[in-house]
Amino acid sequence: MKKKLIIILTLIGINSFGQELSCADFKTGTFNTSISEPVQINWKIVRDGNVQTEIMPELPIELKDSGYPTDPQYGIINWIDDCTYRLTYDESKAELTESQKLINYLGGVLTELIKIEENCYYYKSTLKYEGGEQVTSGKLCK
Repeated sequence: MKKKLIIILTLIGINSFGQELSCADFKTGTFNTSISEPVQINWKIVRDGNVQTEIMPELPIELKDSGYPTDPQYGIINWIDDCTYRLTYDESKAELTESQKLINYLGGVLTELIKIEENCYYYKSTLKYEGGEQVTSGKLCK
């Protein structure tokens, strides 16, 4: 009897602490993210439901003179479902760059969760424009 009780308590403990993440776990919090193409870029995302702030700690050397924004960027998230959203930039919080204005004009960037591994999700972001699309892949980690 004592042995069965120990096994049951062990299983309860494993189930309690071995909880897997879902898409919903990435709607609020502070995350690190990165992309590798066309250049390796790492930055911090602070997200609270439909509001997102992007903070770049350091701009890669390849982008130093490119006009890439270094100030915090403010986004508006339109959740399509728990794993898919469209991001546009919030012009009421900061002046938008020309590329952010273009992203907003085109309806925003569609981001889809591809898979979750450990404390990260891998995503694909697509920006469609007349005659084509730009696809970027990356990961977001807790």
